[in-house]
Amino acid sequence: MKLKLNKYWTEHLLKYPETGMGYQRVDVILKSGQVIKNIVVLNAEDLVLSDEYKDLRLDEIKDLHVLIKGKR
Repeated sequence: MKLKLNKYWTEHLLKYPETGMGYQRVDVILKSGQVIKNIVVLNAEDLVLSDEYKDLRLDEIKDLHVLIKGKR
């Protein structure tokens, strides 16, 4: 499933390089403390999540950590 990111998160992601053509890999940090690791974001606007997270809401996201090869 895809979760559409708002302008705040899109602008945040655009500060970082792409992992590949048109996508980034991120760790999604939730306000609950849970971390969803190695998630694809398409065009800095669509989080691609497994059905396990179909009920996830944008307001539950605390941070998106972009995975930069050799950095994290």
